[in-house]
Amino acid sequence: MDWNDLKYLIAVADSGSLKAAAKHLGVNHTTVWRKMQSLEEHLDCQLFTPSRSGYLLTEPGEAILADARRMASLVGSIHFQSQARLTEIRGLIRITAPGEIAFELLPSIIAEFQLSYPKVEFEILEDVRSLNISNREADIAIRASSAVPDNLIGRKIRDVHWGLFASQEFIQTHNINFESGDYVFDGLPVIPYRLFASPAARWFNEKTLNNPRPVATNRIIGAYQCALQHLGIALLPALRSEPLQELYRLPAQFNSQVWLLANKDLRNTIRIKTFWDFLQTRLVDYFPDTP
Repeated sequence: MDWNDLKYLIAVADSGSLKAAAKHLGVNHTTVWRKMQSLEEHLDCQLFTPSRSGYLLTEPGEAILADARRMASLVGSIHFQSQARLTEIRGLIRITAPGEIAFELLPSIIAEFQLSYPKVEFEILEDVRSLNISNREADIAIRASSAVPDNLIGRKIRDVHWGLFASQEFIQTHNINFESGDYVFDGLPVIPYRLFASPAARWFNEKTLNNPRPVATNRIIGAYQCALQHLGIALLPALRSEPLQELYRLPAQFNSQVWLLANKDLRNTIRIKTFWDFLQTRLVDYFPDTP
């Protein structure tokens, strides 16, 4: 197997179609198709299933894609680390991310990175929409998005599933039983979102319009903390929601995606590229696969 073929797997997974992958790679779409056929033969498994919405990864494809991303990151890292030995890495990197990532995850990643590159400085900027990465108000962004803007480059880190969560005390107090698999909203306190327009949040707010609403929030971390205090049922990403219990998993149509984004003009700046590769591996570890 030609390990270079793995870049075709990544391109199809990120773009969702052979045509879009071919455009991204600068090749003919038949070349992409042949490469995917060759990969499936060598790996002895089906990587994608075609659908009306594009090419969808199979379960084996998901596992192989994760390894392919790590390999691609390692190859890029080796190349840029060799350049880094000849060029001192210094300067400022501005990162924008949602609050729970900006302040719970990024400080530890930066501290680890600065052990090797102490002359790189950082600004952590909470995810505020006025920060425009295209205009270089930030160098790197971590975003929940369904697509990458044309003027940016991106790496999809993970698909994110959504679910309804509550504390054990809340479940016992309200005598909730979800063994039937059908969620009944009537009369149960919920924690709705304000100014948060994801498809999952809109669905949740519409379904619980007449429910008791002891508290509302515009942040995922806010809903999580309120649920920990037994205030209601919260809609949360099905990641790192312990010790809350998942009561219901939303259908896949409500999934969101976590993307790592950068300005095309800055992507190959040595300090940006070095941190991009480092950050990507840490984000993949932070967002594990969910069943």
